[in-house]
Amino acid sequence: MTLPPRIRREPPHRRDARIRKHIAQAREYWSKWPAHLAEGDLCQAGEKGWGAVAQLTKALATLRQWDHYDHVAIREIITQLIDENPQQAVAIAQGLRAAESLHGNFYEVYMTPFLAQTALDDTRPLLEILWNLLPDQYRDGASFVGHIE
Repeated sequence: MTLPPRIRREPPHRRDARIRKHIAQAREYWSKWPAHLAEGDLCQAGEKGWGAVAQLTKALATLRQWDHYDHVAIREIITQLIDENPQQAVAIAQGLRAAESLHGNFYEVYMTPFLAQTALDDTRPLLEILWNLLPDQYRDGASFVGHIE
């Protein structure tokens, strides 16, 4: 059992604006990785995948009034989601591992194009899970990837 994420208090109108900002940023990041990958810029392709996960996690954390201002907080939030969603625990954990490997590649540059593509593909289910945990007012009825493609 993990400790719940730290709480952050803010007015509802500010919270709504920040949720929408995080969603827009996640969409922008996810839409950009294919071009970076095609250009051979594996660092930026991977960082856009990590960024999409981080931003959707921040959107969900903002909704729940959880603090989310560092990598440890994002990991705590996703770990909490594993506890809350045992039927999706494996997909969440695999997506987190893939996203963190993409983020690590930004600093260490160790991935091949195949490994980067595979990690991006493995990140997609986590993005959809995070997306589906948001209320309908933010999702517009489509999947996360469906909004981009």
